[in-house]
Amino acid sequence: MAKSRKFVLVICEGPTDENALYRIFKSFFSPCEIRFHISHGDPLIINREDKNPMARIRAMVQEEKKRYALRDSDIAAVIQITDTDGAFIPDERITETDISNRIIYMEDEIRTKFPDSIISRNRKKRSNVNKLLNHYGINDEIPYRLYYVSRNLEHALYGIDGNLNDSRKGNLADDFSDEFGRDWRRFLAYIEKECSPLGASYEESWALIEKGTASLERHTNLNQMFEEFSFLFYGKL
Repeated sequence: MAKSRKFVLVICEGPTDENALYRIFKSFFSPCEIRFHISHGDPLIINREDKNPMARIRAMVQEEKKRYALRDSDIAAVIQITDTDGAFIPDERITETDISNRIIYMEDEIRTKFPDSIISRNRKKRSNVNKLLNHYGINDEIPYRLYYVSRNLEHALYGIDGNLNDSRKGNLADDFSDEFGRDWRRFLAYIEKECSPLGASYEESWALIEKGTASLERHTNLNQMFEEFSFLFYGKL
């Protein structure tokens, strides 16, 4: 009898996240199959603050279960990747400007025409992140982890600031996949060198990104994914 396939579901905000990371994740989680769920926006902001955001994550997982006719036992893990967007900085580091209609992310502050709106957005995201960090599974059967890229994918992985159009994002993601997609260990070495991972554990990485203006700096805790799931899947890194 053929062995049933196992799937790793990855929830992310945009299609270029999948373009950049699919092959890397495929090489690491082999022989599992990788499926990305693109939320087309930040589900941690869209979700109402007074609702448990895990309900929204479970709904996304349910969509993929239906799409691929999966049972819970078919899913090896659910990984979610979120941009930090400077969501953890102190409110006073969000300053008003009339220079641009865009949100301007600096290393130590956010400048915007509508600071009250960004303060509200950040509070909602912080609340939802902290709720999700209390969950280590979608249910008793499916492991779940939330990881971050700061301020966003392009900033964390490529060191590029500013607003990029979709074409530029796509080209960067394709180039990154070409360089690192065949060897997840090269990718891990790269982010440990270039992306200034914080903390020695998953919990500590989140505690440190929430301090001061760290969520505006170039960090990711995707390195913790390799450590945690190496033990889960392989028994060692």
